[in-house]
Amino acid sequence: MTGGNNLRVLREKLGLTMRDIETASEQIARRRNNEEYSIPISRLSDFETKGVIPSIYRLYSLSAIYRKDFRELLSWYGVDLSQPLTDLE
Repeated sequence: MTGGNNLRVLREKLGLTMRDIETASEQIARRRNNEEYSIPISRLSDFETKGVIPSIYRLYSLSAIYRKDFRELLSWYGVDLSQPLTDLE
């Protein structure tokens, strides 16, 4: 399953609408005084259906809204933080 599919399944399992995500991410963006955390519905749809990869700011918002570890969401996109130093060997 792709990262976008995982995001959609999790959102639906939590009973959240795309509008819920947009609203919650706007609150995070305001708190952090950085619009990069905001996720418009159209962009969330791109993440879930078109294979668009979220920025680190938006992925952070999704991890906070979905109450999932940020590292887990990164792993859905092939980023494994458990052994980053082995890439330098």
